[in-house]
Order: sequence, then C-alpha cells, then structure tokens
Amino acid sequence: MGGTDLLSLLSILLTLALALLACYLVTRWMGLGLGSRLGAGGQHVRVLERVPVGRDQALVVVRAANRFFLLGSSPSGFSLLAELTEEELSASSSDGVPPEPPDFRALLRKFRAKK
Repeated sequence: MGGTDLLSLLSILLTLALALLACYLVTRWMGLGLGSRLGAGGQHVRVLERVPVGRDQALVVVRAANRFFLLGSSPSGFSLLAELTEEELSASSSDGVPPEPPDFRALLRKFRAKK
C-alpha cells in the first residue's frame, strides 16, 4: 500500500467521521427546537409513577395541574382508569406498607350497583 493510498483512506475516514458528527449535532439541535414548540416542557403535566404490568402495558400516575389520574398505557393508547384525590395518593405512598387488596366480591357488587 503506497503513501497516497493511505492518505486517501484517511481522508475518506475523516470525511465520514465529520459527516456523522454533523448529523448528530443537527438532530440534537432540531430535537430541542421541536420539543419546545410542542409544549413538551412538562410544566403542568408530570408522570409521578409508572409500573409495568405486561409486555408494552403499564399503569401510570399522572399529575395535571392539581389533579391526579391513573392511566392505563398500551400500544393502542392511554385509557383513564380513575381520577385520584390527593388524599388517596398520599395515603398509598406515605405509610410504606402496601394496602390490603380489596375483596373481589365487594368490588364486583359495587361495580354492578353503578350500572
């Protein structure tokens, strides 16, 4: 391999490295601008907790302004499962002991009574 072949190879590698660096910097710059234009700052909406419950499925506790929501997340989208009060949210996280699971029959009766 001659000296000119080596210089040619090094110039190609340097050009490739500079092109990759430029692509990285441009995508970072565009991503920052896009996030601010879409309101992705998270000033009023925050995800407080996320618990995976299956493949591509999770339970998510979200605070929007002064309201709390329990959402189900799946590949098809989000579903509102419940709106939580601040007392319910703080009671479940403050004592450190997991709450007793509710009686399934009582929950079923309560659900049927609503219909």
